[in-house]
Amino acid sequence: MEGLIDSLNRDKWQEAQVSDKTGEFLEYHVNPHAHKKLNDTAFCYMIENDNIDPKKVTLEYVLKDPIKNVSLIEIRLNADGTKITGLDLDGDVVLLK
Repeated sequence: MEGLIDSLNRDKWQEAQVSDKTGEFLEYHVNPHAHKKLNDTAFCYMIENDNIDPKKVTLEYVLKDPIKNVSLIEIRLNADGTKITGLDLDGDVVLLK
């Protein structure tokens, strides 16, 4: 089975253990109809949770869509909340280097 890292550029992303997660990871619902390929290395997603209204975020340095068909995932965002810097899908953790 492929992990998240298999869909990401390993020069920019690294695998991590759940215990090595840093920063604030929150659980988000991913709108399955709002995935948009921005270019060859980036996707845009619409995410939301109980505390945050739907908003667009960007995932950069991808080889293919790593969260296609995923509806619920833990995500770490950058300081302004526009870019994904970490993902945790049932203990499969990747962090932006």
